[in-house]
Amino acid sequence: MPSARGPAALIACLLAAAACTAPALDVPFAQGAADTPTPRPFLPTAPPAPDTLVVCLAEDPNTFYLYDSPNASARTILPALYDGPFDVLDYEIRPVILESTPSIEAGTVRLETVSLVSGDLYFNPETTLPETLAPGKPYLPSGCTSPGCVRRSEGGQIQMDRQVADFRLLPDLAWSDGTPLTAHDSVFSFNLDAHPDTPSLKDQVNRTASYEAVDDRTVRWTGIPGFTDPELAGNFWSPLPEHLLGGVAPADLPQAEAARMRPIGWGPYVLERWTPGVSLEFSPNPNYYRRDEGLPAFDRLQARILGEGTEAAIQQVLTGECDILEESLLDDTALATLARLSGEPRLKSSATPGVLLERLDFATAPAGNRAPILAEPEVRRAIAACIDRQGLIDRVISGLSPLPTGILAVGHPRDRSVMSSIVYDPSGANQALTSLGWIDDDGRSATARVAQGVAGVDDGARLALSLLTASGPGEESAAQAIGDDLATCGVQVEVESLPAATLYAPFPQGPAFGRDFDLVLWPWLEWVTPACEVFTTAEIASAANPEGSNASGFSDSAYDRACSEARLAPAGGTAFAEAIGEMQSILDAAVPSLPLFQWPRLLVAGQGVCGMSLDPTAALLWNLEVLIPGPSCGS
Repeated sequence: MPSARGPAALIACLLAAAACTAPALDVPFAQGAADTPTPRPFLPTAPPAPDTLVVCLAEDPNTFYLYDSPNASARTILPALYDGPFDVLDYEIRPVILESTPSIEAGTVRLETVSLVSGDLYFNPETTLPETLAPGKPYLPSGCTSPGCVRRSEGGQIQMDRQVADFRLLPDLAWSDGTPLTAHDSVFSFNLDAHPDTPSLKDQVNRTASYEAVDDRTVRWTGIPGFTDPELAGNFWSPLPEHLLGGVAPADLPQAEAARMRPIGWGPYVLERWTPGVSLEFSPNPNYYRRDEGLPAFDRLQARILGEGTEAAIQQVLTGECDILEESLLDDTALATLARLSGEPRLKSSATPGVLLERLDFATAPAGNRAPILAEPEVRRAIAACIDRQGLIDRVISGLSPLPTGILAVGHPRDRSVMSSIVYDPSGANQALTSLGWIDDDGRSATARVAQGVAGVDDGARLALSLLTASGPGEESAAQAIGDDLATCGVQVEVESLPAATLYAPFPQGPAFGRDFDLVLWPWLEWVTPACEVFTTAEIASAANPEGSNASGFSDSAYDRACSEARLAPAGGTAFAEAIGEMQSILDAAVPSLPLFQWPRLLVAGQGVCGMSLDPTAALLWNLEVLIPGPSCGS
């Protein structure tokens, strides 16, 4: 999964947050997190056989075709059919059906010097997009990995580097029907993804110069000149069975039964029967590459369709009708329900901080006629110091997140921050606001301060801010808590909740990316590579750049340089690490955004299954094949 690169990617992530997924961190659920809802009635059914693993889904999978946007339920159960081809564990890409992760040390990654002329496709280091080379355009000459050595084309021939990586499959892999799985199936998958009739994002395809099978087990990926991919290990396309799908036109595959409803894979299970609205039945794959290890451990897999709320779903775990719950079944009432059931031996629950980082973004350069109340970093820092983030974490998510130290998720391997300079200090914040010209003119903390001599703001204007957030109990509860905290500093906050699709719509329709706000509360995806561009000047949304992802309007030349350095430098190198650290320092000082907490991922399972391992970035069932029946736990 790539980093969120703009409004479209953000909306996709937010509207399917359950899909955004070291050993699991077991966190006890705090008692009294919220009022316990009244349980809804449910009708128990006959318990499944003890050798059957039952995964309960919120709804029927909409499709199993990888390039037609599988829904959350489909993505939950896909590991039954496809084991890998790699897992993302603790923000690192790890091979599953590949021999190893490509690397320079192993000789499976290298740089090639190539000659280009005007009209050739290349990577523009300023726009960070694939473009056609032309006179006057910037480029990275061979050996250059920094903004400081960028040149501009004068026409004629130039020399650039391109990245090449070899991916080697494990030996003797086979599809579940017994047909050998080869490198050609991965190339077939790439060609489908690249086809204009396939409904998929083309970002990864467009940065690929070629993708070819060297032999039956080796695929070679070649990037476009100038592009250095920090997530190179993931540039292997998940194989699809060319022997079954090769005769179907790409435009017809989303509706083809063999792709959508009856897929074959190489994973631990085979789909035998699908009764819409009821269940999907799976049996062990006789050609699974780990079959000789006695895997999968369960003789049967059943995916039951619940279509019910959190309370009823958890009750079905207690009765043994569900072994594992899909994450989207666990709504905002889950923490209260799990707190009430704390100590119940039939229920196992754990949590880990997830990849969605809740942020409060400040409009540093609002659009239209809005007063630039938050233009100065000193004002933003004072307001940030009014917010009790630990109290917010305790109130909204029962304490199930560490206090963020910077703009990256705690535990992210690219995090170079040690401690945020923003601390909860309402007394100091009140003094700072007064010194900045925001005066308490009536001596009452519950009323809004007024401006006296504030640049760009009329004298007498009140310190009243709009706060936008998406509709939903969790977001609205967090917004209300922020408003309560800011009121103690003489900051009046008006909360407005909108449907997510409305709030996050691209410029100019969407109020967030249209910068028609003072504060916006929203979660952002933290993935393998930090998406530093969301605070760059070039990403400020405008008529010329409606897909810009910088909603705050923050603009800082030093930050722009550091982000450019990070995006061009080889991942993992000294220059890359220094650039990431510099970016975090700038954001911590300027505070265009205040990181609040990481939304937790929840695991709810019954006593009939052992071996679940919840990871911030992995799919819920990433280790499905090694799950074992409950009676064997601890033996």
